Amino acid sequence: MSDIIKPAGVLLVICLIAAALLGYVNQITLAPIAAQEALAKQESMTAVLPDAASFGDSLEVNEGSITTVTPALDESGNEIGYAVAINTKGFSAGLQLMYGVDTTGTITGLSIVDCSNETPGLGANASNESFYGQFAGKSGEIAVTKDGGDIEALTGATITSRAVADAANEAINYVTENYLKGGAN
Repeated sequence: MSDIIKPAGVLLVICLIAAALLGYVNQITLAPIAAQEALAKQESMTAVLPDAASFGDSLEVNEGSITTVTPALDESGNEIGYAVAINTKGFSAGLQLMYGVDTTGTITGLSIVDCSNETPGLGANASNESFYGQFAGKSGEIAVTKDGGDIEALTGATITSRAVADAANEAINYVTENYLKGGAN
């Protein structure tokens, strides 16, 4: 019986030490990770709404694929648009996108925050400016050419392309309904 208890006790002590070390490392990395995420969000918002002098407080949405909406402000503090963060499913596990939508319901820019789960060489090409640059200036219903729209889909990645176009429609519709038609401002 002691043949089992002694190795089990040693294993328990090793597990406790390992768990304590993992907890410690987790605690010391939380702040740097949060700071890096905040910086990436700020850079994405600035990229999609370059005319903004500053940004207001982000509103947690969690409606559909939309996670947050952040008002973009001019020098006087007037809202000139909205940065809409969206997490949606492309071909694989997901896409993190940031759309800028101005006060006319027009997309001012698209930032592909993360498409690393998409197929390399296909859907991951969504991060190429030749693809995401097509969305700036678009309004109304957005679709890829295969679906009657004017967004050129990524070769071999129609599912990813459609997901990005659908997310653009979701961003425009949310901003239009909630901010531009007298909604919660």
